[in-house]
Amino acid sequence: MVSAKIHCAVAVVAVLFLGALLPASHASTARYIAPAPSPASYVAPAPSPAHTTPAAPRPSRIQPVFVVQGVIYCKSCKLSGYNPYMDASPLPNATAQLVCYGDKVMNMTSTPSDKNGYFMVMVYKLDAFRRSKCRVYLGSSPTPLCSAPSIPSNRWLGLTLEKERVAASSLPKGVRGVYRPKSGALMFGPGSSGKCPSA
Repeated sequence: MVSAKIHCAVAVVAVLFLGALLPASHASTARYIAPAPSPASYVAPAPSPAHTTPAAPRPSRIQPVFVVQGVIYCKSCKLSGYNPYMDASPLPNATAQLVCYGDKVMNMTSTPSDKNGYFMVMVYKLDAFRRSKCRVYLGSSPTPLCSAPSIPSNRWLGLTLEKERVAASSLPKGVRGVYRPKSGALMFGPGSSGKCPSA
């Protein structure tokens, strides 16, 4: 009898104990379940870089060109490179103008002349270049002390062109012809003051 009561009491205590534990166990389990990731927060792994062989570079196309070149001098001024036979010195940083007349006028400024007075114009519009219709004019001078037109004697007078005799094998690729003013040179001279630039 006493034994049955003890077993009954133990059973009741066990049920109460389990009843007290189960809600806490469920609650604690629910507290630690990680939420499923939302579709918006999912980031796909970066793809591995593709191993491709770079395409071979295309050979650059050489553009055909006409070249007009010459020398610009300062007349009667003894500067660096003075030529006593010409009574003139190379004039650095001067320019010439190439004008070709036709349906449309093409007007181009030369490169600034170098220390030897050399200038150049590269003409890429082949259809606009006709030797008989092109003229070279004095452009700009780097100093007012040598800016008066000498050859030609007027800024509005242009010099005709002549083709230089250059072996085709010695021309750079793409150059269709080299031309120069028929006079051989362009010249500025001292202005009305007659003073020359300092050497």
